[in-house]
Amino acid sequence: MSYRNRPPLPTSWNAYESGRASSFGSLESVPEDGQRNAPFSSTPTTHLVQGRNIDEGNASGLRRTSSIGRKFDSLRHLGGPNSIDNFAKSLQRAAAFREITPVRRLSISLADDDEEGGESGEQNTPEQSRSLLREQLDAYHIQNGSEDALQDEQSEAEEITEGSRLLPQEQRQAQKSPTSLLGSVPLLANQLGTSYGSISSRLTPAAQRRASILIAEQEETNRRAREHPEEFKDEPPRELEQEVLPDGEVVTRTVGESTVPMTVFNSTNVLIGVGILALPLGLRYSGWIIGLSLLTLAAITTAYTAKLLAKCLDTNTGSTTYGDIAFLAFDTWGRNSVEAIFILELTAANVALVILFADSMNSLLSGLGLNEWKILLTLGLIPLNFVPFRALSVTSVIGIFCCFGIIIIVFVDGLIKPHSPGSLRDLAQTYAFPEDWRTLPLSLGLFMAPWGGHSVFPAIYKDMRHPQKYGRAVKNTYIFTYGLDISMAVLGYLMFGDKVRDEVTSNILRDTSYPHALSFILVVLICIIPVTKVPLSNRPIMDTLNKKFRIDLREMDPKARLYSQKNWKHRAGRGAVAILVNMVPLCIAIGFPDFDSIMALMGSAFCFTICIILPIAFYLKIFSDGKEIGLVERVVDWFLVIICSVLAVLGTVFAILPKEKIGASG
Repeated sequence: MSYRNRPPLPTSWNAYESGRASSFGSLESVPEDGQRNAPFSSTPTTHLVQGRNIDEGNASGLRRTSSIGRKFDSLRHLGGPNSIDNFAKSLQRAAAFREITPVRRLSISLADDDEEGGESGEQNTPEQSRSLLREQLDAYHIQNGSEDALQDEQSEAEEITEGSRLLPQEQRQAQKSPTSLLGSVPLLANQLGTSYGSISSRLTPAAQRRASILIAEQEETNRRAREHPEEFKDEPPRELEQEVLPDGEVVTRTVGESTVPMTVFNSTNVLIGVGILALPLGLRYSGWIIGLSLLTLAAITTAYTAKLLAKCLDTNTGSTTYGDIAFLAFDTWGRNSVEAIFILELTAANVALVILFADSMNSLLSGLGLNEWKILLTLGLIPLNFVPFRALSVTSVIGIFCCFGIIIIVFVDGLIKPHSPGSLRDLAQTYAFPEDWRTLPLSLGLFMAPWGGHSVFPAIYKDMRHPQKYGRAVKNTYIFTYGLDISMAVLGYLMFGDKVRDEVTSNILRDTSYPHALSFILVVLICIIPVTKVPLSNRPIMDTLNKKFRIDLREMDPKARLYSQKNWKHRAGRGAVAILVNMVPLCIAIGFPDFDSIMALMGSAFCFTICIILPIAFYLKIFSDGKEIGLVERVVDWFLVIICSVLAVLGTVFAILPKEKIGASG
């Protein structure tokens, strides 16, 4: 049985005899407080109900759970670590991975706590964590004249356990030895998830100092958790576990909760988005040979940089986000720059979603104009900005199923229609190379846009149960995502050829020869995506702006939070921010109504920067003084930075230029 599911240790011999000695799930296994902690078991269980006796015919006040409930629970927990229940929790956590400046989660050491205690943040006291046999032996030593020695030992243990119980292990080591904080941790070459705990000596001195600041920030979070536990009642603590390295050094790492299948699913959910709808247009602009080559190179390069981010995170436990890596490499200005880029990227993504919604609704229902549909969507989504994040997180996974449905409907429509255009039975005319070479730079951003998930990968990596399997998870994620992207690109280009529009779905919705039922379902799937994605994208923008304006409730102590919740200026400020994050994309969507131009701009200006240029720059900067990077890898990294910088500038310029000047109109 995993230590997470292990019941709490009994605190008396009576509890030991009536609780731990009995089999789990039996009627006798009742703790001394009269409450049953039912473990996860397929056997029928009974429990006490506080305050009243449910079963009048049962004098003990016990009742059995229904057979339907037991079957439902067994189904939820079927599969062990990859059970449906664990998958749901992983998806809920993944919804918060896009936070730009998250409030750090507290880390505690839970050696013997059960799962419920770990989730609620409760932990046993040092006396409760000690075994009964140890207590008896301690009592024996005290009675035999060893009281002074034992008190010294206990006082030292209490000083570490009570004073820094919530601190990461490196901080507890630092309390004993100030120099231990900068001790080295060996890292096996070409492996991930093997360096945790103390700060690596392979970092530059400046990066080591910044890493100590990140760890201090984590320590401050843990201090607040001790002093104000009510702030973290909805934030389950992250467990820490120790590992003994071959050289005898004891290091600590955060225990993740997601398995490899969960990581692959969460990563795919991040990468699959509406950018796939513009991939057929990218093939039209670039042709088969160049277009498929660019899409493949984009996938390979971003998969490589995703692993570089994990290597940077492995340098110390204090770094947990993309912004932390930027801080390690380029200090505060690096973190601030990343925050600004993230806000612009999320805003551009929201603009694309608003345009997609309006184009799709206008193609099916022509009663309103494009701008009216955009305004209607924006006003309708404003109330969702005030909904608790926990309620929004359950919708995060809907988008990926909608994208699957869109691909299936496009394929079915292509098979149904017998004649071109828009048929897979009578293929449209296509080209190996672009008809007009001036449109080639515009395709750069279109092929790069679907791979914009690197802002989330650090959080996904930190949430893994087995970080050393991150490389395999990235490989499987990119193989699956690449298959979906290339399928949509090939299907759309074969069906419509040089007549493909900025959204391949617009071609289908404007053609009345397709079944109306499939077109209606297609519009519904397209409209669901903005409704589920826009509020989730708005939340990190709102949190960052509130933090800058010093009205973020997450960063306040209880007294300040109570004051801010009642202060009308603070409430008006947070309300204005919530409305602003919806109105800005609306204005941009009205001023720049071309979906392909927005996607090309987002891919060129932001995805090139966030997914390739910055990760490589962080990697080269953080390990600039060590031998971690070989000569060949260093040359390749610099080549990628230079080439991608040129392509990013070129693609951004062509995305801004009017289409008439680059031959992309029509």
